[in-house]
Amino acid sequence: MKQMTIEGIPVTVIRKKIRSMNLYVRVPDGEVRVSVPNRASDRMVRQFVIGHLSWIEQQRRNIQARYVPRHYVTGEQIPVFGIPHALTVRDGKTKRTCGVYKDGNRLVMTAMPRSTEEERKELLQKWQRTQLQDVASVLIHQWAQILNVEVKEWHIRRMRTKWGTCNYRAHRIWLSLALAEQPMDCVEYVVVHELLHLLVPNHGKAFWSLMTTYIPDWKQRRIRLNQSTV
Repeated sequence: MKQMTIEGIPVTVIRKKIRSMNLYVRVPDGEVRVSVPNRASDRMVRQFVIGHLSWIEQQRRNIQARYVPRHYVTGEQIPVFGIPHALTVRDGKTKRTCGVYKDGNRLVMTAMPRSTEEERKELLQKWQRTQLQDVASVLIHQWAQILNVEVKEWHIRRMRTKWGTCNYRAHRIWLSLALAEQPMDCVEYVVVHELLHLLVPNHGKAFWSLMTTYIPDWKQRRIRLNQSTV
C-alpha cells in the first residue's frame, strides 16, 4: 500500500495480482483508492487517476450530498433490506440484556447507559449479521442449484469498497455486511454475481451474458447499489 498525491488529491495505491486498474471513492469521507497490477508504474497510476478526475469529483459530490453520519440514537432511520425502520434506544441493566430486535417498523436497541457510539454500532451490526446470514443462506443454496455450482464456504464481513468477492479456486464467497440494509433484489444480484464467478472468473462478455440470462434487470439493480451510501 502506497500513498500518492495526484492533482492535490490523496490517493491510496494498492498493488495486487490483477490485470487492470480499479478506482474507488469510499464513504463517508470520499477517500480515493486505486488497485493496480504489480507491474504498474507510478506514472501509469498517475495518468489513470488524472483521466478519471471528473468522475472522482462527481462521486465525492454525491457522497457529500447523500451521506448522513449515524450516531445510533433514538429517531434515526435504519434500513432493513431496503425498508426504513425507526431506531429506538433503551437502557439495559447488564450486557447480557443488550441487543437489537425488530418490532413492526421499529428497531429496538437495548444498550448500556452511557454506551459509546461505536458500542451501539457493534450491537446493530451483530444483529444485521444474523439477518443477512439467514437471507444469504437461502439465496446461495437456491442459486447454487440453479447455476449448478459448488460453494465450499461463504462468509460475511465488513467491506468498504465491494459488495462481495469470490475466490474462484477455493470456491469461497464473501458478502458485505452492508447488504443487510439493501433491498432483497439487490442482495440477490450480488449473490448471483459472485456465484457466476465460479463459472466465469472474469468480467468478460461471457460473464455479463450469463448475468443477463439469469438476472435480466441486473443493470438497474447495480445502479441502485452504486447509489447507496452504505
